[in-house]
Amino acid sequence: MRQGFRFCVALLVLFIPTVQAESASIELLERMSQAAKQLNYEGVFAYQSGKTFQSVRIYHRNDDGTESERLISLNGAAREVIRSDDTVTCINPDGKQINVSQRPLGRGFPSDLPRRLSSATAFYELKLGDEDRIAGKLTQRVDIKPVDSYRYGYRLWMDKETDLLLKSELIDEQGEVLETFEFTDIQTGVDIPDASLKAQMSGNEMVWNRTEPGEMTTQDLAKFSNWQTKWLPEGFMLVAHQNRLRSNNGAHVEQRVYSDGLSSVSVFIEKMRSQHNHFHGGSHMGAVNAFGSVIHAHFVTVVGEVPAVTVEKIGAAIQYAGPESR
Repeated sequence: MRQGFRFCVALLVLFIPTVQAESASIELLERMSQAAKQLNYEGVFAYQSGKTFQSVRIYHRNDDGTESERLISLNGAAREVIRSDDTVTCINPDGKQINVSQRPLGRGFPSDLPRRLSSATAFYELKLGDEDRIAGKLTQRVDIKPVDSYRYGYRLWMDKETDLLLKSELIDEQGEVLETFEFTDIQTGVDIPDASLKAQMSGNEMVWNRTEPGEMTTQDLAKFSNWQTKWLPEGFMLVAHQNRLRSNNGAHVEQRVYSDGLSSVSVFIEKMRSQHNHFHGGSHMGAVNAFGSVIHAHFVTVVGEVPAVTVEKIGAAIQYAGPESR
C-alpha cells in the first residue's frame, strides 16, 4: 500500500494490480461478514493457542434479522456461550471466577471476527492468498497484515460457495502462528430448532453487551471516570466500559475496552487493598499479553491480543486525572 514509484509506467504496472487485489479482498471480507450473520449453520471447530486446545460445537441462526448463537465446549471445563444479537452470556457451571486473562469460549467464532473486520481495514493491508480445502470445502485465503508493530496480522480462509469463514490464524511480527481456529465439520443452510439455542447448563453467568467502535467516546467516559489514557495505537477507540465487583474479594474494578475494530485491549483499574497480590511488569499467555503497574494506589492492568510493546505503552500512558470518588 505504501509503495513509492519513480515514474508513471511503474505506477501503472505495479499500483493498479495492488488496488484491484485489495479491493477484491475487501469485497470478499464484506461477503464473509454477511454470511456469518445471515446463514444458518452448525458444526464443530477447534481452537488452539500455545498449549491450550478447545473443541467447540456451534449453532447459529438468523431469524428475520435476529441473530442467535450457542457454543458448547466439548473438552476440558464445561462451558456454554449464548448470544442473542449483541448480548452475550457466558455460563461457567463450576462456579469459578473468570480471570481477565482467560478468553471467552471461542470468542464467538466465526461470527465475531467478520463483525470486527468491517471497521478495521484502514489499519491493515489485505491481499488474496491461495486456495485450500477446509472441512471438505474449497476455500479462498485472505492475508491481513497490520500497518504498524502495535497489532497482529491474520490469515483467513472462506468457503468459496457460501463465503463463510472456516479457518483463521493469528500471526505475530515474525510471521509465526500464535493461534488457530478451524472448522472440522460444518453444515450450512440447515434448520436450527429453538432447543439447540437454549442453555443446557446452569451455574455462574457473566453477561456482556457488545458495541461497535466509536459508539462510546472519551468524552462519555470522562463523565464517570477519574482516569485518562494518553496514548493508544492509531485507530483504537473506546468501545465499552463497565464497573463490576470481583467475586473473590469484592474489590471495585473499572474496565474499559479499546479496539481498532479487529484488535482490542482491555484496561482494568482496581483500588489496592491490604494483603492483595497483583503482578507487576509484563506477562503473557499464548497470544494474550498483559502489563501490570501501580498508579495512585490502584492496580492497573492492560490485557490484549496484541504485541507486548502495545500493552506496555498503553500501561505507561495511563494517568489519574481526578479527585478520589470511591
